[in-house]
Amino acid sequence: LSSGINAEYGGPMKVATTRFAVRSKRPNVEQTRDFVHGGLMNEINEITSSQEALKNQIACAEETLHRLMKNKERLQQDITIKKKSIQIDEQQCLRLRKTLNWRGFRPAGM
Repeated sequence: LSSGINAEYGGPMKVATTRFAVRSKRPNVEQTRDFVHGGLMNEINEITSSQEALKNQIACAEETLHRLMKNKERLQQDITIKKKSIQIDEQQCLRLRKTLNWRGFRPAGM
C-alpha cells in the first residue's frame, strides 16, 4: 500500500514541485506571489496532506491487523485447551461417572 501511495501521488507531486521550481527560477521582475503561486502551494500542500493521511490510515490498519492476529492466536490456543479438556473428560471422567450409583445420591442440604 505504501508503494501504491507513492506511485499514485508521486507523479502529481513531481509535476507540482517541478512547476513550482520552474516558476521560482524566474528573474526577479517575474517572481510574483500571485493566484497561480498560491494555487501551486495549495496543490503541493494538499498532495502532502493526502499522502500523510493515507500513511496514517495504513499504520492504523497494520496495527489493527497485528491485534487481530494476536487475538486469533489466543483464541486458537483457547480452542486447543478446550479440545484437550473435552478429550480428558470423555476418556477418563466419563468412565468413572458411568460406574457411580446416582439413585441414592442426594445433594447436601436436601
